[in-house]
Amino acid sequence: MTSERRAEIFYWAAIAIGVVFIVVGGPLARRLELVHMNDFSGVWSGARAIVLGVDPWDPTKYYGFAVEVGTKTPDALVYDYMPWVAFAVAPLAMVPLEVAGWIWMIASMVCAALVLRGLLRAFVPARPVMHAAFGLTLFLAQPSFHAIVLGQWSLLLMSAVGATVLALRAGRPLLAAVPSLLFLAKPQLVVFTALGLAYGALRGSVFRRYVIFALVLAGVVVVIAWLAAPPDWFPAWLDDIPPRRTIRSAVLPSALNQLIGPSGRYVAYALIALGAVIAARFGPGSDASLAAWLSLSNAGAIYSWSYDQVLLFVPAVITAGILTRRSERVGRRFALAAAGTLLIVSPVFYGIAVLRHDETFSVLVPLGFFVAIVLLLWREPAGQTATVAHAEPAAA
Repeated sequence: MTSERRAEIFYWAAIAIGVVFIVVGGPLARRLELVHMNDFSGVWSGARAIVLGVDPWDPTKYYGFAVEVGTKTPDALVYDYMPWVAFAVAPLAMVPLEVAGWIWMIASMVCAALVLRGLLRAFVPARPVMHAAFGLTLFLAQPSFHAIVLGQWSLLLMSAVGATVLALRAGRPLLAAVPSLLFLAKPQLVVFTALGLAYGALRGSVFRRYVIFALVLAGVVVVIAWLAAPPDWFPAWLDDIPPRRTIRSAVLPSALNQLIGPSGRYVAYALIALGAVIAARFGPGSDASLAAWLSLSNAGAIYSWSYDQVLLFVPAVITAGILTRRSERVGRRFALAAAGTLLIVSPVFYGIAVLRHDETFSVLVPLGFFVAIVLLLWREPAGQTATVAHAEPAAA
């Protein structure tokens, strides 16, 4: 049996273990228990309002409507998301919440499993141990099953980032721009991802075409949704949502604010800016550059929770691939350490968060990933070959 075949078997066996855990280990039962009060119900409620002709950004109507249709009691006066999200989710809002929740969960898990498989085959092909480690972690890790229980976007966003990277690697800029549209759902999580991809345009024509296609497609979506939405949606959203969502979450500004007071937020912003400077020292469009920018996107977010750590799978796999090209042993150790962190360290921080009723210090996990990735890849030359170049032999 070839190594490629063993890696494939190991990966899907590991995924199967994760699915069994979701089904019989508690997450599925908990998701069903919370179907009318989890985060997806909140996403669904705004889309449902649009379908029924109710303005979800009207503070006098949204709260009562959400309670009336049986979703979670809103912690804001208006719908959390922008119009393009409500319109995109509208097809799911045409079916009962229970049915929509099943579709959302299954689609998220299937997309995540397929995209992670593609990333592993592209960056660490024929490595059964690495495929098994990442496959096992995908649904067993606390960020992942937490996202499933809450019906969060994390698995879909990870799939979108991974699919974008794979399409760029294959030299398909237009195809890469399509999954990138999902970035519009939670843009605060992909700020540095977008900057890193745009940074690649400084050197690679594929990245330049991708940036153009992505901007055009995103612009069309935003303009159409903006014009179709109620005229006063943005002032209502801007007045209510950003102040609520940036006060406290598992991000560096919140952590340093708790440790050293209000000035800690400014220190955090300075450290995040320093992280961007460090990420920029890697060659534009290279594997190392993408790994640095994508991990910084999670570590430097202004609003994030532990379930968003699912996004770390993409830079972790890319880094494992770079290190494996240098040394099989080093690459394997990093892959096992990354998987172990999500399997063991993330739950520990979440347990502490439960005790404290505050998840703030879970930010140490993505910060650790960013620091580790930068230090391990520091030897990569500034002029490293762009990531799309590695796709040519495979495409042939």
